[in-house]
Amino acid sequence: MENPKIALVTGAGKRLGRAIAEGLARDGYVMALHYNASSAGAKSLADAIRAEGGRADCIRQDLSEPGTAGDLISRASAALGGPVSVLVNSASAFDTDNLETLSERSWHFLMNVNAAAPAFLMQAFARQTPYPAEGSIINMLDTQMTSASPDRFSYFCSKYALDGAMRLAAYELGSRGTTVNAIAPGLILPSDQSQEDFDRRQALTPRGPGLGPADVVGAVRYFLEARHVTGHTLVVDGGQRLMGFGNAIS
Repeated sequence: MENPKIALVTGAGKRLGRAIAEGLARDGYVMALHYNASSAGAKSLADAIRAEGGRADCIRQDLSEPGTAGDLISRASAALGGPVSVLVNSASAFDTDNLETLSERSWHFLMNVNAAAPAFLMQAFARQTPYPAEGSIINMLDTQMTSASPDRFSYFCSKYALDGAMRLAAYELGSRGTTVNAIAPGLILPSDQSQEDFDRRQALTPRGPGLGPADVVGAVRYFLEARHVTGHTLVVDGGQRLMGFGNAIS
């Protein structure tokens, strides 16, 4: 019996992680839905996938303890009956600090969740037996890395670390049939601002309004189909990165 196509998405209970998991489920993947605090969101998504005839399993893991993050791969494989062929590291933590206010707590927390946990997940992916014939790993970065704001010191350092890990893993795993890439989203969903302010900011980008989760899902699908694209970051931001320091939107 042929192994199912299994995709593990971290942070699948909300926001972009949920949208990516929904898209992959529609494409026929058996879904491992990681969550930490978003239990209700992950479980409602699993129910929705099953209601449409798909398969999904929810797995809780605290990614601030990165040494155990790799367990997600073996747990997903055991629960769903085969190796994980697609890993999407979508879970991310965010905080504000600068060089003056930097603390050990913020530094370690953001580095653990945003860089170390994805690295250990990539390591566990590479150690799978059997190894997927054609594997794909996709990491989530940030379009503002091109002109980072100093008031997000720990956050951007963690994303730069993940960018480096992505490139090194792409080099190492390429000969094994696995591509490793990244997506750098822009203003996809409101965060700490009102919907009105989000809409105003998005309208200022070169492409204008309309950018949404479906565009990121499309980028994920591109990487899964482009088997000779690896070590690449695809920016999905409506041209926001072209606007200079801090992406010129305030």
